[in-house]
Amino acid sequence: MQFPPVPPGVADINYLIHQMSPFVGLLLMFMGVRWLLRSPVGEALAERIRHRSQRRWGAVGEDPQRVAALEEQVAQLQGQVSELAERLDFAERMLAERRERKLGAGQ
Repeated sequence: MQFPPVPPGVADINYLIHQMSPFVGLLLMFMGVRWLLRSPVGEALAERIRHRSQRRWGAVGEDPQRVAALEEQVAQLQGQVSELAERLDFAERMLAERRERKLGAGQ
């Protein structure tokens, strides 16, 4: 038995299904991946990736002794910077005093 030909202007359902199947497959695959990533399995994968990146790049603040040593070094550097600022202020005042003396003696 042979089916009658499709009249013009009417779409062939088999052709439409054949054309839409890649889109539907991609949509189903996207939904499946989204479900997987939102499940406990996805959370475990995310935690493993986080742990691996922390191990590779070194997590900041994990070693309390290292943090304490760095804080002490920063405090020392701040003290040195403030001492240098005081010395610079003193040197500027001394130079300004000399200029005033030279200008005063020449008048």
